Amino acid sequence: MDAVRVLRITFMVLYASYLTNVGLLLVLLPWSATWSRFILLLPPKVAVVLDSPFIRGGLTAFGVLHLLLVLAELVVPSREAQKDH
Repeated sequence: MDAVRVLRITFMVLYASYLTNVGLLLVLLPWSATWSRFILLLPPKVAVVLDSPFIRGGLTAFGVLHLLLVLAELVVPSREAQKDH
């Protein structure tokens, strides 16, 4: 295996790991007790905005987008990977 291929695989593993971790964090955190405790530490005007179900839903949707990107990367091989075969 050449160095470029190893580097590409390493990058893809790190990228998929990042997307998975951030996606799960954004899906789960806004609806957890930790989020409620975090909200209490903020100024009241900011807390009202971040405690809104619309903001929580938006963050969750952004997390779902991250998870869908992971699936797209795993299911659809990149053009460069197809060139290698």
